[in-house]
Amino acid sequence: MKPAFTLFDIQMSVGDEEFKKGKKLFDGGKVNHLKPDFGGFNAIVSGTHDYVVSISTGDFDRGNCNCYVGQKDILCKHMIALAIASIFKYRPEDATVIQTPLEQAVCNGEVREITKDELVVIKKEISSALKFIKNYGGSSKTWFAYQDSLLKGKRLVLYALSNLPVCEKSADVCISLIIKLDDKLANSGIDDSDGTVGDLVENIMELLSMFVVDNLKLKAYIINKFPKQTNFGWEKELFL
Repeated sequence: MKPAFTLFDIQMSVGDEEFKKGKKLFDGGKVNHLKPDFGGFNAIVSGTHDYVVSISTGDFDRGNCNCYVGQKDILCKHMIALAIASIFKYRPEDATVIQTPLEQAVCNGEVREITKDELVVIKKEISSALKFIKNYGGSSKTWFAYQDSLLKGKRLVLYALSNLPVCEKSADVCISLIIKLDDKLANSGIDDSDGTVGDLVENIMELLSMFVVDNLKLKAYIINKFPKQTNFGWEKELFL
């Protein structure tokens, strides 16, 4: 029985620190007696104590752990460790760890034109990521899951943008995305009280700043293309 998720899915869904903690437990051989059982996986994961841990085959976020965090119905490092272990054991072809930082803007440094195929793929990835950045209309019980959705959307966007070469069309992608996110924050009922989406816009602004280092022509192009007024004043931060 294979898990429905991949290592990529886990990295996009949890913070870097949470992933590192879970991966450290796995790498340290702390996940023992792993076996499939009733539509999921269970194991004994050693930490401060030995914990009985289970996750769903379809979603590693659904499961149980008798540690302090797990008892509060919050995804814990022991569940993440089990999820990682299940992939390496039952789906090793999808066990590649993404090395790109997923909580900050990353410029790949290539100064060249983007190809049509690259542009199609990146725009598709961004479009899929934006589905996780949606309005909030749920109860307080679903607020944490909603914030996790925003985080996943942010990380997926940053991963897609990390593959952009430095050129005008890449700048257009970033500017268009900033305009969309600015509108979503202002008009789509997003609960950004944790600042996840606002931070994402800041990250994209930082990426534009990286694009124009020693590139006066591209800098002038971006300044000309950037909207003169946004809902949250992003234009005031352009190349401060």
